[in-house]
Amino acid sequence: MAHRVLFLPGDGVGPELLAAAQVVLRATGVRLKVETMDYGRSYERTHGRGLVGLSVPVSEKHLDAIQRLGTVLKGPIEIDPKTPLLELRGRRFTSANQALRKIFQLYANVRPCRFLEGVKGVKSVKAAFPDTNLVVVRENTEGMYTGEERWEGEAGSSAVATRRITREGTLRVARFAFDFAQKHGRKKVTVAHKANVLRLSDTLFLNCCREVSAAYPQIQYTEQLCDSLLTAMVMHPGRWDVILCENLYGDLVSDLAAGLVGGLGLAPSALYGDQGVAIFEPAHGSAPDIAGKGIVNPTSMLLSASMMLDHLGEVEAARRLEAALATIREGETTPDLGGKAGTMQMAEAVAKKLRTNSKI
Repeated sequence: MAHRVLFLPGDGVGPELLAAAQVVLRATGVRLKVETMDYGRSYERTHGRGLVGLSVPVSEKHLDAIQRLGTVLKGPIEIDPKTPLLELRGRRFTSANQALRKIFQLYANVRPCRFLEGVKGVKSVKAAFPDTNLVVVRENTEGMYTGEERWEGEAGSSAVATRRITREGTLRVARFAFDFAQKHGRKKVTVAHKANVLRLSDTLFLNCCREVSAAYPQIQYTEQLCDSLLTAMVMHPGRWDVILCENLYGDLVSDLAAGLVGGLGLAPSALYGDQGVAIFEPAHGSAPDIAGKGIVNPTSMLLSASMMLDHLGEVEAARRLEAALATIREGETTPDLGGKAGTMQMAEAVAKKLRTNSKI
C-alpha cells in the first residue's frame, strides 16, 4: 500500500530540491502516492492577493490537503518582514510557515545534526567535527515567536514583544523529547535555559522538564545555561545528545549545531504535533541567489526525506538513503562541498547507489 504524501515545493531553490528528493525516493522502492501544490510566494504569484489586500502564500486548500494526507515534504519559502501579517481562520500570522505550525500545533521541531563521512576533507567547509551526533528539540509554538508585538507609547520609540511560556506547552514538548530519546536509543537530554535572568518563564520551563524527566530514569537529565552551552558545543561537540530548548534558544542552538557538521545545507528538520500531521523540510532558506542554477546542495532535503520515511515506518529505507549519501565521500556532490556535480547529478548518484546496493 502506498503512503500518501503532500509535496509543497516552495520558493527559490525549493522546487529543485523537491525534484531531487523525488528521484532519490523512487530509488528507495518505497511506494508513495504524491499530491503537489504551490506554496509560498509561488502560490501568491499564481493566486494574487486576498480581498483585504493581504498576501495569500497559503490557503484553506493547503490546510485541507495537509489534514487529509498528514505527511508533508516541503521546500523553503521566502519570508519578507515587510509583508503584512497573514490572515487565516480568523487569526494573524507572521508567515505561512508559522500558520502551519500554529494551526496544526506542530510544537516539536526536531533538528538532527550528525557528521557525514566525506565532509571533513572538503576545503570549503571551515568547521566539521566528526564526533558530532546530536539532536535539537525546539519548542515551536511559544516563546518569543508568538508574534505578539506592539508599540509602547509613541510608535518608533519603544517596542514590546511577548515571550510566552506555558506549563501545558512545556510539558508536551518535554515528553516528546524524552520519548524521542527513548525511541532512538539516546542516553541524555540537556535543557537549555537562562533561569538566572528570566526567573519566572525559564524557571517554569525547567520545572516542567524536571517533572517529566522523573518518568524516564533511564535517561540522564542535565541543565545548561544556553550561553555557556553554545561555547561548550564548539569546544566539546561530542558531549551532547538531545538538547531541549524553548523556541528562540532552539532556533539559535540548532543553527550552531548545523555549523558543527558543515552548515545548514547538511541539516534536516521535522515538525511534529499530536494532530496526525508531520512536516519535513530542509533547515535552510530559499537561497534566491542560486535558484534555477541547478547547484543547490540537496543533502538537507534528502535527510529530511529520510526522516519522513522513518516517520512512515519505512525505517530500513530511511537508513539506506542516509547511507547512500556516501556519494559525498566519493566526490559526487555540489560545488559548496568541493564537488562539480549539479543538484540533479548528485541526486542521481545517490539514487544509483540505492538501486545498485539494496543492502547499503
